[in-house]
Amino acid sequence: MPIPDTEPGSPTSALWSGGFPDSRSALPGSVPIMPTPTLAYFNFAQNGLPSGGMNLFGSNIHSPTALGRPNSMVANAPLPLEPCPESFLLRPFWLMRCLYQTIANPHGGYLSEKLFIPRDVWRVKNVKLKAVEDKVSNCDLLTAALLKLTHVDAYDADAVLEEMQSFEGVLDQVQGVLSKKLGNEVGVQASMPLFKPASTPDEPVHVETAPNKSYLTWKRLRAKTSGLGTTTPVTSVRESNKDNLTLNSVPMTSVHGPPAKRNVTQLEFSGPNANYMGALARLFDAAQVLEQIAQQVEDPGLKHSSQTHVGLELSTRHAAEFFGFYICRFALADVSLMLDKFIKRGSEWVLA
Repeated sequence: MPIPDTEPGSPTSALWSGGFPDSRSALPGSVPIMPTPTLAYFNFAQNGLPSGGMNLFGSNIHSPTALGRPNSMVANAPLPLEPCPESFLLRPFWLMRCLYQTIANPHGGYLSEKLFIPRDVWRVKNVKLKAVEDKVSNCDLLTAALLKLTHVDAYDADAVLEEMQSFEGVLDQVQGVLSKKLGNEVGVQASMPLFKPASTPDEPVHVETAPNKSYLTWKRLRAKTSGLGTTTPVTSVRESNKDNLTLNSVPMTSVHGPPAKRNVTQLEFSGPNANYMGALARLFDAAQVLEQIAQQVEDPGLKHSSQTHVGLELSTRHAAEFFGFYICRFALADVSLMLDKFIKRGSEWVLA
């Protein structure tokens, strides 16, 4: 039965008739039929959306075949996960470089092959982080002390040792503040199970009974030692257990490659945690000078070659323990809180 002339045409009838009706032939008050918009109709380039279409769960910044590797075709792609050093003395500085990428890179950074932290995690609002102002001020204090260390001639071991011992005074000051403000969230306490291998359950636990004081062993050794053999028993027992710790999701290496270039002065931070992000980024960048000293300390040809070198080893171990048990601990704890909020809000948006 033919459609009456007085009835406005429907989209279906218009399509079957071979085209779209002319709005001039429609009755007053009728809605003209417009073509259905397609993906080409939307200008994704101007809106900052992917040109290939909208996919809620799509992410093209990661390699589809290799874990911990980015897609090199993406602009400002995150850096691939850096292999973790086998030496425990270098691991805190490796972790700080990984955390630095989560703050500095526009996309974020990898903490393991299976864990990628988007930079937007640091910009989540309404997350109650503990003692942020104290963290920022003490991070800036450490950064200033580390910048003084960078101006010391690296070939003058005595000058480096003198500045390192001065830096240890700053470490003690910051450690006291963080211990008071954060309590058991930092320090050796509650961290020692990570350094206990499963094969030695009867390992002495006297270190746990004196939390936050492990570095005193090194100071007593420095004060009492007049030879080079006094440090051997300590390194043969404790560090051997720490060096055996590995993670399946983190590649390990014994080769010290050149670190990625960093330019912290050009970074711009926004959001509720902008000051905190800036303080951490500057500290993580400045702390890499300690890794250069640690690599020299780890050189087998120079190990225990002089009292100056032994003093550098003790100071470097103190610094590595401090950054591992204090700075990295509260930074990881804060990232965990923000990541939980980030995932929760994202899931609520998806399910809405």
